[in-house]
Amino acid sequence: MKITDRGLATLFATLLLTPLASPVSAEDFDLLIIEEEPEELLILDDQTDLPNNSEAPGDELILDSGEDENGLFVDEGDGTPTEPPRFTSYTTEKSAGPTVKLNRLWVEYGHFTQQSADKNHQGYMHGLATAEWSPSSAWEFHASVRADGYRESGSNDWSDFRLDYDEIYARYKTASSIFTVGTQRVLWGRIDEFPPTDRLSTQDFRRFVIDDLEDRRLASPAIRMEHFFGDSKIDFVLYPHFRETQLADRDSIWYPVNKRTGEILSLKTTALAETIVKNVPIKENAPDSEGGAGIRFSTLGSGFDYALTVQKGRQTVPYFSYNPDRNIIEGQYPRTWIIGGDFGIEALGGTVKFETAWLSDTPVTRVDGSYTTVKSISWGAALELFPGDGDARLNLQLTGVKLLRAPEVMDRAEIYALNGSYNIPFAQNRWRAKFRFNVGLDKKDIYFNPEIAYTGWEAQEVYLEFHFFDGSLGTPGGFYQDNGILTLGWRADY
Repeated sequence: MKITDRGLATLFATLLLTPLASPVSAEDFDLLIIEEEPEELLILDDQTDLPNNSEAPGDELILDSGEDENGLFVDEGDGTPTEPPRFTSYTTEKSAGPTVKLNRLWVEYGHFTQQSADKNHQGYMHGLATAEWSPSSAWEFHASVRADGYRESGSNDWSDFRLDYDEIYARYKTASSIFTVGTQRVLWGRIDEFPPTDRLSTQDFRRFVIDDLEDRRLASPAIRMEHFFGDSKIDFVLYPHFRETQLADRDSIWYPVNKRTGEILSLKTTALAETIVKNVPIKENAPDSEGGAGIRFSTLGSGFDYALTVQKGRQTVPYFSYNPDRNIIEGQYPRTWIIGGDFGIEALGGTVKFETAWLSDTPVTRVDGSYTTVKSISWGAALELFPGDGDARLNLQLTGVKLLRAPEVMDRAEIYALNGSYNIPFAQNRWRAKFRFNVGLDKKDIYFNPEIAYTGWEAQEVYLEFHFFDGSLGTPGGFYQDNGILTLGWRADY
């Protein structure tokens, strides 16, 4: 059993069991109250955090399940994102005391469909519980703990259980500012799946991309200040301690270095490189330092919203390269400047979005195997539609990455892809069909993810989905092309 950040996790471990012993009713929670003459006025933009304690029956705005990666609020029914209110007033009643809640239970079984796969079956279990206390409308205390269980069976069985912290913070609110200190998720950007300006948040790669984006971000120690003025907002974040991306177990089929084939994710390979990867040890080598800082300015306009950001910090996803002096494959987490921006405009019958980022230090591997960094640009353009003005959501995106003045490298110097998602509830919102995809335009790189889910039970869903990978050498689709998997799962979000 592995326990990460043991002191924090142990402190809140009993939260997972408390709801079973003493159920908490909706009346025990703070209520979100929309009033004609509010006590406080907050200006909300596409990234505003709101108190996560709204469960008042009959309210049309349900915010308990939080925001998606674009700052859109997701309801507790079919999960369809909806635009947040631009001006919202709220007050919170004084809490009689701390409340405890079981947020989520999730169980999934997967069967790998390719005969060439290194594993046969996959299992996953997840639980999330939260304690909250709002002694006044100005103060909020939040502590969450999560438990994750993994198992893969096949040529080399392995299993793991991890108890970990989630968001644990103290928050103070004034009429124009929000101050948050503690572990938290901060997702910047506007593009689904691959937001170019979301560079400092901690990612969860333990199941690669088979989970939705909101389930692929982890809480990181951070100090955050949000200040609102007029239709604008300044958002400042400091990461006092670096938390790297969480990777799958080294025996997992999802680990980004494949010792069996001698490949490293997203790198073209040679016979010599494959021999080295197969025979030398791996060290992830996460640094013990601060994670960096960033500032984002955003504003709302009449049919036109935009944001600008400047950040400097460590890349949280390790870049694996060969170190000939130590004869190991080691993870690199280079520091980089990130300068970017995004905008959204109402056009073409929906919302057109664009986001771009310039990076000063992008890691690459020269053809001789040596490691270096170069400048790069990442961008994405999207069209979001709600066909028929209904609950269905269609999102289409073009994304690209270009290395600037790079030497000959084993990486892809230019990457272009068409990706997106289509989410449609049907049968009186008792069923949901969803489809995610990514198709490379410069090289063969394919990911398909169709899903069908029954959502007719309150706060629960049962789903069946398929994940298909295929691609050329040096692409994610090619690296994981043996990992096609059919999954059956049950989720409950309370």
